[in-house]
Amino acid sequence: MASPPIAGVYTPVPTFFKNDFSIDYESQINHARFLHENGIAGLVIMGSTGEAAHLTRQERASVIKAVHEALPQIVIIAGVAQNSIQDTIDEIDSVKNAGASYAVVLPSCYFGASIKQEGIVDFFRTVADKSPLPIMIYVYPGVSNNINVEPQTVARLSKHPNIVGTKLSYGDVAHHTQVVCDSSENFSVFTGLGQILLPTLSVGCCGTIDALSGSFPKLFVKLFEHYQSGNYEEARKLQFVACKGEEIVVRFGVVGIKKLVHSRGFGESYLGRVPSNHDIDAETWNSYSGTIKLLESTVANL
Repeated sequence: MASPPIAGVYTPVPTFFKNDFSIDYESQINHARFLHENGIAGLVIMGSTGEAAHLTRQERASVIKAVHEALPQIVIIAGVAQNSIQDTIDEIDSVKNAGASYAVVLPSCYFGASIKQEGIVDFFRTVADKSPLPIMIYVYPGVSNNINVEPQTVARLSKHPNIVGTKLSYGDVAHHTQVVCDSSENFSVFTGLGQILLPTLSVGCCGTIDALSGSFPKLFVKLFEHYQSGNYEEARKLQFVACKGEEIVVRFGVVGIKKLVHSRGFGESYLGRVPSNHDIDAETWNSYSGTIKLLESTVANL
């Protein structure tokens, strides 16, 4: 039976591009090193934040390989978002060969609401049977045609020996609680939303895979550590700051995430590939300057 990822804070990293939209491997590695040095437990590469949908299979593997070869001690969870079973298996083969230790897999979602929970079970079981890597179930209705893998479905799938965890990227704490309660012991539940890290830790989640941690890793690492040590008041204070910061992620998505990371000194360009290649207007971005200063001052004092 495969082992799940260790508890902690994981960062879904952006993919760095140069001004001509070619991949900026140097920035990718420097950013990964920064996260590792600040206590991040591992990286999710080629997830939603990584714009995997805008890269070729060869490019996706090349980014994973570059980070793995430069920093082999870092645990890499690779995002996988194909619709056919064989294409999913082929993608997992590719990321494994590049250096990933796990794959976090979206459900096949092209047909949306017509897909039944039994079909989702069949999809993940078939993939897990054939996958060369342990897999995690990625539940993110916002990027998967509004498909929600229901808590009881996740619990059923948790019994498969090659399915070791889940990332829940939606804000229903009751669902997080049900998944923790009903899943097998060898199964790690991570929230994809840092704004609910403390509440979800309190019901048994193992940590978070959160995009804001790419800019302010210490904020989330210290929050997690305070909770683990029983320093709940300090954890609560940091959770309040995290909630403010997450407003930027929610409003601006990938470009906002990359703009924040760029402000921390990483990347030649913060724009994504087409169609995520347009900047946020200055007036709107500057309206969050107080929030950014709060994040910076909080982290500076940790």
